[in-house]
Amino acid sequence: MTEFFDILANPAFWIATLRVATPLILGTLGVLMCERAGVLNLGIEGIMVAGAFTGWLTVYAGHGLWTGVAC
Repeated sequence: MTEFFDILANPAFWIATLRVATPLILGTLGVLMCERAGVLNLGIEGIMVAGAFTGWLTVYAGHGLWTGVAC
């Protein structure tokens, strides 16, 4: 049980948690804004995956990192 608390007390664990959860948090905020405007967007996960794949494919094709981010 103390190993579990040692992991929770480690700042690196919380930094990694925030780093991994940031895209999900941003997607959730986008969905909340759409719903507040009265639009139900059920395809937000697909839009996020398509955007990530497009950026990866752009960088894989040999363009720069910032070009991939822009795509």
